[in-house]
Amino acid sequence: MYFKSDYSQTGIFLVMKILFYITSLLLFPLVVFSCNNKNSTILPPVTDPTTTNVDTSIVRMFNNTPVILWMEAAANFSRLGTADRMAAIFQKIADMGVKGVVVDVKGISGLVSYNSSIAGQLKTWNGYTQAPDFDYLQNVITEAKKKGLKVFASMSVFGEGLNYGGTKYGKVFSDTAFANIQSQVISVSGDVKKITDVYAYGMLNALQPAAQNYELSLIKELITNYNIDGFVLDYCRYYDICADFSDYSLNAFKTWAGLASVKTTDIVQSWKESSGAVVPGVTGTYYKKWLEFRAQSIHDFISKARSAAKAIKPKIAFCSYSGAWYDSYYYVGVNWASNKYDPSTNGYSSWATSTYKNTGIAELLDMFMTGDYTSTLTGAGWWTVQGQIDGAKTVLENANIHFGAVDMGNTVWSNLKNMDDAITMILQQNKGIMLFDLVHIDDPSTNQFNIQLYDNLKQTITQGLVGR
Repeated sequence: MYFKSDYSQTGIFLVMKILFYITSLLLFPLVVFSCNNKNSTILPPVTDPTTTNVDTSIVRMFNNTPVILWMEAAANFSRLGTADRMAAIFQKIADMGVKGVVVDVKGISGLVSYNSSIAGQLKTWNGYTQAPDFDYLQNVITEAKKKGLKVFASMSVFGEGLNYGGTKYGKVFSDTAFANIQSQVISVSGDVKKITDVYAYGMLNALQPAAQNYELSLIKELITNYNIDGFVLDYCRYYDICADFSDYSLNAFKTWAGLASVKTTDIVQSWKESSGAVVPGVTGTYYKKWLEFRAQSIHDFISKARSAAKAIKPKIAFCSYSGAWYDSYYYVGVNWASNKYDPSTNGYSSWATSTYKNTGIAELLDMFMTGDYTSTLTGAGWWTVQGQIDGAKTVLENANIHFGAVDMGNTVWSNLKNMDDAITMILQQNKGIMLFDLVHIDDPSTNQFNIQLYDNLKQTITQGLVGR
């Protein structure tokens, strides 16, 4: 089965974006948000003030594109591996009511699914090889336009390596320069190691200038050479709370915070293991400032990426995806809230400084997708669909166009109606919905219902759009 990025509650990096994804759920305190009409599975639409931060042409585009389907590269590699196969699939999804597709063009390995003069291409996977002259992304654009679908290209930004069963893909394994800027993670014992010495995926240290410059070069190449409607940031973050503890990051933090010196124990005194993840046991003096520093680093990179994208195509939709669990998403260094929202005065003073709000990225995004990955529809807290919808409205403060998302194949549903109700709720209370993933619709073995979901989703989408 294939998992969307950031499936764990803590935001732990669990996805091998090139293959089967691994989950690990950690329990954290839930933040209570009001929930109207809790006894109803389908709640009435919530009227939002008009978003003023986004170009009107982009607003119009998303008004006409309320249903978007994500297509993960490896999971659909052979399914969409020829022009004929792609044409047939795109006709099915258009008939289903989808209005746009997010095509994954760079996975965790760093290999890309378009003609690049910078990165290596993903041309063979699991025994299937695409034709040498088959430009996957260009063919997506061609077929999508025939069907009236908008095209959004996504990249796993700081992913540059994957050790898949002993076969190593990506620049962190093949290029010494990239190996030297890969993320460094801390262990329960306090030892700091390169991420590829511990885990299967090779993420770069998001703070390293060389890492940022390389990823920006890919973003620029993509937007320059392909007529896409939008660009989507994915994995534009740290691996988890245990990263990055390299000397480079510690020195940068020392300078940023104006400290005479800093040690890892000044940030976290001791670590522990929880559900297979390395998490803080006892935090240190500079823990909250460290969290702000990491979030500021991601904010500043996203600002650079937005400027680069808009310099090439001012009207392109600049978008991102994150997990919906804001209360613990600081673990991966991303503050997806509005910079007007202050978590330190809204119940999160245990981890948020009074200036953490300045790291909010919502105003940098035209459109933002949150993964509402739970089958519990109503109730308070960050782990119900209604709680995630309400929570996102609270922290985003209408700074951008917000889509919720449903993971059809990995969420454990009580029945088919449970999934349909989640989709309908999200459609009726947000600007739109992202459906993850094409493989779960087309391949019965990747959803718990063991059926193709095209006909069911067509009916559900039609119902969900009524009354919007």
